[in-house]
Amino acid sequence: MLPNDVGVLVVGHGTRKPHGQAQLIQLVEHMREIEPNWTIEPSFLELAEPTIAQSVAALHDRQIKRIVVVPILLFTAAHAKSDIPDEVQACAREHGIEIVAQTPSLGTTPEVIKLSTYRFEEITSIATEAGCPVGHCGRGEPKPCAQSCPIVGKSYKRIALAMVGRGTSDPEALLHMRRFTELASAERRVSWVSTGFFAGGEPSVDMLLEQAAMASSPDQACDAVVVQPHLLFEGELMDQLRSKIQRCQVEYPDRDWILARCLGADRALAQVFVDFVRNSK
Repeated sequence: MLPNDVGVLVVGHGTRKPHGQAQLIQLVEHMREIEPNWTIEPSFLELAEPTIAQSVAALHDRQIKRIVVVPILLFTAAHAKSDIPDEVQACAREHGIEIVAQTPSLGTTPEVIKLSTYRFEEITSIATEAGCPVGHCGRGEPKPCAQSCPIVGKSYKRIALAMVGRGTSDPEALLHMRRFTELASAERRVSWVSTGFFAGGEPSVDMLLEQAAMASSPDQACDAVVVQPHLLFEGELMDQLRSKIQRCQVEYPDRDWILARCLGADRALAQVFVDFVRNSK
């Protein structure tokens, strides 16, 4: 139970894509449903509104004197260590608001591993058996593709799994992403698995996809490559992945190339962030 003068400032990374922005807002709505008596405001570090400054001002207008900062981040790197706390501190100081705590990143919490596994199963089991009514295959922005989806009716015996992270210059965060892949893939029926990054880590996404193509060569009999982005919301990186997958489908047509969805505004994630606030000091 938070005191009446304590509010929650949720901070997402930010994207120019309206769908990605809406996912952050939806996550906050889930948090409000879980804790309807809390004062919770969403914000974006960059590229979208409301900004941190706008949301801190909104909390001040609602008589909030202290705030718990909730970065919506997968791993702890520069955004969690400096970018978000520095910006929040500057804005809070303007309004005389005290920062009570900043909650941790998601890391390898069991709920995130479980959701990641579900995103994998969506396009290797659920969609292949029941059709693909909500764009589980990730070939386009989430929308119905139903029976036109090329993975409908397929049964994959050997799968190469390419896990993709955003990347960072922080070696510890890169290590945690690789550890996440180990934990998340431990019980999945895959024949090959590896991790790649958009930036700041090796291998790059392009190299990862090339390695996956080789791993699923005919002599190893992999019939599908699942590319799974370990990203929270829709954004430009998802668009980049879609373009890369389309190229792979042309260059390596003897197997299915399947792009899983990002984690999205799942209620289970909202519950994790609410629990972080409950346990903050």
